[in-house]
Amino acid sequence: MNHGRWRQAAALVACGLLAALTAWWAHRPATISEPVAGPIVSPVYGLREALLEETGPDGRWRLRIEASAAQESAPLSREISLSGVRAVYHPGTPRAWQLQSDTGRLPAGDGPLVLNGNVRLQPTGAGRDATARISTPRLEVDLDRERARTGAPVRVDFGRHALTARGLDADMKAGTLRLESDLHGTFQR
Repeated sequence: MNHGRWRQAAALVACGLLAALTAWWAHRPATISEPVAGPIVSPVYGLREALLEETGPDGRWRLRIEASAAQESAPLSREISLSGVRAVYHPGTPRAWQLQSDTGRLPAGDGPLVLNGNVRLQPTGAGRDATARISTPRLEVDLDRERARTGAPVRVDFGRHALTARGLDADMKAGTLRLESDLHGTFQR
């Protein structure tokens, strides 16, 4: 190889190295920025005019909730805070109950549906006296055991009559209601 060809080869190698260096520089990995101080916060999701439906272990509808608003209580909690609650428990069955409240909380997994503010509970299934209506400021509904409970004041309206008590335990499956009172005693004649 003569001296001129060596220069050409060296120039080509130099151009190749320059091209490789330029390509590497243009595509080099980005520098990692310093982490932002504080925890990363997941978003909380919310819905307006929400319709939530749940089926039971048998695959039948167990709960249908209509709410003017529904949102996750805290990031990743899977607990749902509700407002403007209108619900039907066991819809379309003879065991159906209608529920209403100002607000509510539907837990993730096990735990009661908690209703607060102007709570109304009324049987609506076939063969039930639909005129009986229960009113209370707070009610917990155990969806698995089909029981509703409260220790708050309760009013039961049926027709032109009303009965008041402090606390109740309702077996929604059997359709029975046990009222509690601050006064316990025996009346003898």
